Amino acid sequence: MTFDERDLISRSRSGEIEAFDLLVRLHQDRIYNLAYRITGNREDASDAAQDAFVRAYQALPRYREDAAFSTWLHRIATNAALDLVRRRPASTHGELHPEVPAGDNLEAVVDRREITRRVHAALGHLTVEYRTAVVLRDLQGLAYGEIARILQVPLGTVRSRLARGREAMRAQLTDLVSAEG
Repeated sequence: MTFDERDLISRSRSGEIEAFDLLVRLHQDRIYNLAYRITGNREDASDAAQDAFVRAYQALPRYREDAAFSTWLHRIATNAALDLVRRRPASTHGELHPEVPAGDNLEAVVDRREITRRVHAALGHLTVEYRTAVVLRDLQGLAYGEIARILQVPLGTVRSRLARGREAMRAQLTDLVSAEG
């Protein structure tokens, strides 16, 4: 079943909870994954995603359709996740637990899990600004302009954060980079 997002937004603005529930279902996986990559743990990601949808519902009357709904929602979710990270004590590092599907070759699965674990650990060591930029671009696949709108920073800042974040990860994963060629 397909849904017209604009119709769902209009119906949600009119107070139709079922329409907003459908919007949540359409976007919940990406929003949760975004929050998870920024916060580094499932509990905070669930809290941030829930907070993002509550904030979105409350702000829906102010949503201007000059940006895609998904971009607007990503901005809200990013802010909710960053709020949680900033409130967290400085010594607390969330640990990302990669989910890698099992395959026939146990050694290959173990290797993939280890690589994924190391990449996620490196991501978790980035500053929140760099991590957010890398997550939005490299894991969520957003365009540079969308990221700039979500983070409310100039395009050059997005490029700088991405370059620095990627370089920091490369430095932590030099053995993986050289092994891959």
